[in-house]
Amino acid sequence: MGSSAEAYAPEIMPLSLCDFPGEPAIVIFFSGCNYRCGYCQNWKIREQDRSHLTRIDRIERLLEGGKLINACKVTGGEPLLQPEALMRIAKKAKSLGYKFGIDTNGTLPERLRGMLPMLDLVSIDVKTALNDFEYRKVTGVDNPMVDRVIESIRIALASSAFVDLRMVVIPGVNDSLEVVRSIGLDLNSMGYGEKASAGGASFTLVEFVPENAGSREYSMMRNPSVEELARLARAAPLRNVRISHRALGYCVSVEKIQL
Repeated sequence: MGSSAEAYAPEIMPLSLCDFPGEPAIVIFFSGCNYRCGYCQNWKIREQDRSHLTRIDRIERLLEGGKLINACKVTGGEPLLQPEALMRIAKKAKSLGYKFGIDTNGTLPERLRGMLPMLDLVSIDVKTALNDFEYRKVTGVDNPMVDRVIESIRIALASSAFVDLRMVVIPGVNDSLEVVRSIGLDLNSMGYGEKASAGGASFTLVEFVPENAGSREYSMMRNPSVEELARLARAAPLRNVRISHRALGYCVSVEKIQL
């Protein structure tokens, strides 16, 4: 862990139009993750390295200089592994009138709870069906802490933040109708349906991109088609389901997909 004046933040994207729904945003990448997902496109920042250390006041100056942005998002890696740096950046972003959001794998629910007053957006990865057996297949760790992921989802859905629950769809790994239906039933039992009906939550199925994968095994797989994502989306017993695929651009509501 860096000092209180530094963060492991090896990359900053000054302007993104696809990371914060509806808002042009600056995106800050934190390094370090407690999962080892073979499909991860950010695998180069999975481990923290001293070369990644960035002074937080530099990040604050970049926020101050944002001319075209309305929001700030911190992704990773797992941002909640650096809670002090995350909170400092959040406070600065909010002081400038920006919306603030994070990506998280959900394994640190108490840290998520502590951040909630600052969050307008919580994006939580749902790797596959919410049980240890299925999660081990995807996360590359013996103890994937699914109980903590479930607690994080509950905490987020009970908050005032917009919650995007998203699953990267990997053919042959987590792309069965049974997996999607299982996730849907679990999410609805946690309050997803009510929040989505009020416009406060979405479930997004995301295209797996093999050429960006961190492991050779995953890089040899294929990506799912728009049709496959749409089929899964329509099978999910959930409201406000979206799909994200290179052929479509950013997230599109499944109702708008014409097959």
